[in-house]
Amino acid sequence: MPSIHTLIEKAQARWAGHVRRMNDSRIPKMLLYGELAEGKRLAGRPKLRFKDSLKATLKSLSIPVENWEDAATDHHQWRRLVHQGAELAERRRISLAVSKREARKAREKNPSLQPLPEHKCDVCGRCFRARIGLVSHTRTHKD
Repeated sequence: MPSIHTLIEKAQARWAGHVRRMNDSRIPKMLLYGELAEGKRLAGRPKLRFKDSLKATLKSLSIPVENWEDAATDHHQWRRLVHQGAELAERRRISLAVSKREARKAREKNPSLQPLPEHKCDVCGRCFRARIGLVSHTRTHKD
């Protein structure tokens, strides 16, 4: 059974193809292809637009971002392309999960495969894999 993430990506890509085939006067199409004339963004990373998340979805589904609109003009071709991309993405997700699990199980069986802790507390000698763990731990020695 496909993951919820893959199902959402598939629905998003199918909707984008539907919007692509719409008449130019329709509001969803104007919103997809429109640009903001003015406005401000919050400091930091700007919020993603539908276009931005669509681009990531198309990449995940192995659909060429440069010419997805041409493929979307034919309803049956687009649907087949999205379906094949979703199957490929799901197979990739499953194989990555399996390989991560196998690596974790191998580390559990053989402790020598564990990565050496890189961060050591100067006060008590406790080791941490991540620097943030050490930073949090050093607060306990302040008293």
